Amino acid sequence: MSARQCERIVSAITGQPWAITPEGLDLVLGIAQRRISDPQAVLASPAERREGGRIHMRDGVAVLSVMGPIFPRADFFTNISGATSIETLALRFGEALAAPDVKGIVLHIDSPGGQITGVHEFAEQIFAARTVKPVVAYISGIGASAAYWIASAAGRVVADATAVLGSIGVVAAWTDAKEARRAQGLTDYEVVSSQSPNKRLDPASAEGRDALQRLLDATADIFIADVARNRGCDAARVTERFGRGGVMLAAEAVRAGMADAVGSLENIIAALSGADGANKKEAHMDAAELSQKYPELLADIRQEAAAQASLEAKNAAFALVAAVAGEETAEKVREIDAAGVTPAQLAALAPLLASHAQHAKEDSAADREAASREKLLSAITHAHSLPLPSGAEVYKSSKSALVADAERRAAAQRM
Repeated sequence: MSARQCERIVSAITGQPWAITPEGLDLVLGIAQRRISDPQAVLASPAERREGGRIHMRDGVAVLSVMGPIFPRADFFTNISGATSIETLALRFGEALAAPDVKGIVLHIDSPGGQITGVHEFAEQIFAARTVKPVVAYISGIGASAAYWIASAAGRVVADATAVLGSIGVVAAWTDAKEARRAQGLTDYEVVSSQSPNKRLDPASAEGRDALQRLLDATADIFIADVARNRGCDAARVTERFGRGGVMLAAEAVRAGMADAVGSLENIIAALSGADGANKKEAHMDAAELSQKYPELLADIRQEAAAQASLEAKNAAFALVAAVAGEETAEKVREIDAAGVTPAQLAALAPLLASHAQHAKEDSAADREAASREKLLSAITHAHSLPLPSGAEVYKSSKSALVADAERRAAAQRM
């Protein structure tokens, strides 16, 4: 690359927020600033780190590689830095999702993170795909920052025991080359329109640093909110328990809720392809064979079936009592059942309880009628005891006869 190309790349890098580990960012800046001057040395790195964006089919499972630093688009710089482009990842992921012969998708991740641009959108694509096909993120080495953002969107996150996860947060980096340029006799000038005073804030100034901090914090809020939704928790848990910007090994990440399990790529592929059940046969046994081979299991099954039948019989008996004798009587029968009465005994008690309830109702009706007659007699007696007006003797005799009749009826009722 020419010096001018390097300057443009460094300018682009420092003008964007990153979700990446310090080591990953140092690698990118080192290549861009030509501190790592031999592209062949980078290209000689392990082959899998140059496979970002490539997809491999394994037993009906699409394995999409997310390797190296993450950039929005692919170019020569992504090639020599062993990077992955979001553009390529999204295209390949969409193809795998639409392919009818693909049973599931594995995101094979070994990346320190990268530029923010496009990561949120790709994570949304993965999250939406969870309802279409199984999507599992497998972190074999490092799943940090933007790479973890992507991984968290999968339906499950599995990591190798030695993998590290985390680095949730956003960073901006720049190099102040003013003094070096002045030493070379170079002076840079910029004129900004008066309507746009914040267009070229100096990050070295307090005002410029505050503006940059607000931008990074707002971007990190989006990052954290996405991870919280993806992992089924709230943002506070992500902030407090997901490393606070640091990284952790797989087992600790599982305990924190950042991942679901420690496992291997091969096991994930086997599970998604159905190979782990390919050699299993459906077995059928009759009662005799089950009794011979698994007597304890058969005894447990029979005991459970008997308990279920007993419960159903009791419920039927309670329903019969409630229908015949009323809910109040049925509740008393339930109390009797608690003392150990069998369903057959409960059914036998129902007619007796019904007869008792009927007599109780009749007695209650007779009592009410007797009370009513007593009230009537009292009223008549009270009326009879009052003095009659002049000329009313003719009615006195008939009133006495009425009282006598009421008294006879009341006496007969009490017998």
